[in-house]
Amino acid sequence: MDANANVDPVKSELQEDKVYIPLNQFLTAAQSIYDPGWLPYRIANYVIGKPLWWALQQTGVVGPGDIIESDTQRWKRVRGDYVLRDMVESAARGVLAHQRTRETGTVADKLYTVESFKREFSGVALRDIVLSDLDLKVLVKHLERDMKVIVVDGKVAIKIHTQPTHADPGFYRLSSL
Repeated sequence: MDANANVDPVKSELQEDKVYIPLNQFLTAAQSIYDPGWLPYRIANYVIGKPLWWALQQTGVVGPGDIIESDTQRWKRVRGDYVLRDMVESAARGVLAHQRTRETGTVADKLYTVESFKREFSGVALRDIVLSDLDLKVLVKHLERDMKVIVVDGKVAIKIHTQPTHADPGFYRLSSL
């Protein structure tokens, strides 16, 4: 028996549950990793698609080999770098905890350039790990898109909030003048 046959369904489930996410998909996605997707599609897939496929298999119209792409085929095709959700969430908690300790109540405490953000947080986000530039890019994307605790203005400024916000980006543009 092929050992990979037992592992492939686990890999598929981990990716579907967004335990780990392909790096490129993570960096380019517009939706949060916490967004489960379009509800009507999920309902239709679950209520209509799965029972219909099962019924077609039971009647012999389709068989197990009729699946367009097997898990094994998919995982042979999908190679590369992944974002581990637990790690990026842990790093985000580390950044926010460190930010809370250094705030004095002024707006300047929350403003960073990309370089000053890197200097301040790359060594404290995860215990005993210094984050690379790519790690920081992933972390900033998570803090901005998924947690909504920072606002990023290109490569110029980063404004951190320790609570989720929908801050006006014009605020720090004016602050940086």
